[in-house]
Amino acid sequence: MQKTLVVHHHSGIGDLVWHIPYFRAIAATSHDGKVTVMAKPSCRAADLLSGKPWVENVIEFDHRPRDKTKKGKHSSLLAQTRLCLDLKKQNFDRMIIFSGRVRYAIIGLLAGIPVRAGFGFSAAQRLFLNCPPYIERYRGQGSWVYPEATDFAVAHGFVDAPLVPKFTVPGALLDEAGDKLAHLQRPLYALAVGASKPEKNWGMENFARLTRRLLEDGGSVLVMGGPSERQEAEQCFSQLSDEYADRVVVMCQSSVLKSAAALSLCDYCIGNDTGILNIAAAVNVHALGLFGTTRPLGHDPLLQGIAGNGMENITVDAVWQRLRELRK
Repeated sequence: MQKTLVVHHHSGIGDLVWHIPYFRAIAATSHDGKVTVMAKPSCRAADLLSGKPWVENVIEFDHRPRDKTKKGKHSSLLAQTRLCLDLKKQNFDRMIIFSGRVRYAIIGLLAGIPVRAGFGFSAAQRLFLNCPPYIERYRGQGSWVYPEATDFAVAHGFVDAPLVPKFTVPGALLDEAGDKLAHLQRPLYALAVGASKPEKNWGMENFARLTRRLLEDGGSVLVMGGPSERQEAEQCFSQLSDEYADRVVVMCQSSVLKSAAALSLCDYCIGNDTGILNIAAAVNVHALGLFGTTRPLGHDPLLQGIAGNGMENITVDAVWQRLRELRK
């Protein structure tokens, strides 16, 4: 079987989650049942895929960071040339590119990878690819990321039909998370308070008001985000009365995999259109997403959505009512 490099273009954690079942299917057709994944640092592939038996290695391609004030490790042509040389040393037989970008196909050619497959949206990309079939751009409503990844995987015979993204967490991390959350009474609600863009953020105050309702109803709350949300979350949720203090845990940490372990122990997840929300559905937790600027996602029955014309128009009452409907 062929030694395979899989390229993931998108920058979000949720985007990576959507691709995981297709990467795993490709690994089943590859040398030793494994693939190397090349992805942007912001999607946290090195963390999320660590320990997966079908992942040989993760290569971070740091070309254009989300933070425009920073320069990526591979921003320069010289750095990209060095990357090509490093890839060439690894003797990949094929490169499976989940993207329509020309850059990756050129990198594959310069790295001497003999088989190069990609979306092939443009004649320019096809010039550097040599393994059809190619696919068409997604023209439907909502996010194009999952439909295009699915079309590509199906077109090349890696899968026969769309796969709902699912994710398993190492048992040791489940045990660790279980110890931290064992004192919380059920139902346990995870709140995904992080957001990649300000316009996708429902706001910490809204989450705090929702939390009070959840606590008054007898549940417990796990506040989840990244390190950048920790200070605001701790300040906001510390204002809850002592009566409920032992039923609220703030877990804003850097490890996405550890967050996934904690999520898998929850009963429900409510949150912004963000990676944590997608991970919740992938670990089989009922998730309710708040979509004020984007269309609700529809790839997984466990992931429901509330749409609004702007996040400010999604009320706590509306979220509470929808959540009560999901719990029936």
